[in-house]
Amino acid sequence: ETGESFTNFINDTTYSFTALKPYRTYDITIAASTSVGTGPFSVAFTVATLQDVPEGTPSNFKANDITSTAATLSWDPPPFDSQNGVIIQYIINVTVQETGERFQLTSVTNSLIATGLSPFRTFVCIIAAATSVGLGPFGDMFSVMTLEDVPASSPVSISSSGITSTSAVISWGPPPYEDQNGVIISY
Repeated sequence: ETGESFTNFINDTTYSFTALKPYRTYDITIAASTSVGTGPFSVAFTVATLQDVPEGTPSNFKANDITSTAATLSWDPPPFDSQNGVIIQYIINVTVQETGERFQLTSVTNSLIATGLSPFRTFVCIIAAATSVGLGPFGDMFSVMTLEDVPASSPVSISSSGITSTSAVISWGPPPYEDQNGVIISY
């Protein structure tokens, strides 16, 4: 498919082609030679190599339409010459930076809408492409931060002190960190 050609002279009726690339088509022609010269070449015999795992990684990651609980993710597939077959799936390994929680997303195209994300969190992602043979290498890490949202729970540990007939001091703690969903700026 690249138009490359080479010639080998051998003294046998069998030849082992090595260093071929995965998932490529090769047209092979054979001619016999004597001390006088080379005869006509055969009709092209086509050999197609099998698929392998991708050598390349997805690139050019983008996150768009980011909300507090979702983001549209997209990327470019590995370069064609390093796909080594038909890309059938992408695997995205995700780690929530603030909590260490890990999960995996999958897509059969080079984009997906990630939903059910926690607000105001940084999601560190790595992505790899897969053929029917297996998973290729993971690419560079990238991060997506979801937007803030309203707190998911109320302040805690509400108590009073210094109660008089005309005043009282009320104190409380902030909502639990995992429920703050952003930077608390007032109560």
